[in-house]
Amino acid sequence: MDVIFLLAFWLFLLTALTLGWQAGNRHDRRVIIVIAAAAIISAGASLFLQERISLPLVAAVDVLLLVVVMRYALSSGRYWPIWFAAFHMTSVVFTVLALVLSPIPQMVAERIAGFWSLPCLIVMVVGLIVDQRRGVNPSPT
Repeated sequence: MDVIFLLAFWLFLLTALTLGWQAGNRHDRRVIIVIAAAAIISAGASLFLQERISLPLVAAVDVLLLVVVMRYALSSGRYWPIWFAAFHMTSVVFTVLALVLSPIPQMVAERIAGFWSLPCLIVMVVGLIVDQRRGVNPSPT
């Protein structure tokens, strides 16, 4: 069952990144590249490293992604980066909790952290498409 969810997530991620790439400007595309890189690094760490090594690495990648998106949110005239940063911050909180909890609650915290990636991507795609349809194309200052 986990394989089905994993495949669905990657299909959703690729679709969201493709739609975001088409609807966004060059500044949005830079953030989309960072989001894709973070997903690939996190997946690689989870697949190829032991959990005691991969979880801190994933947490570090998530924190770096949060910093990049928050910086973009502060300089952009768009609303999607603010929402993305808020949802991703929730994910980071649960990832950090997973680092300090015992194994069973740790698994629950990891799953909850993973869930928040879906609203992040939905907000990004919807925000970019709405802005594109309205003709809004603000660039960072």
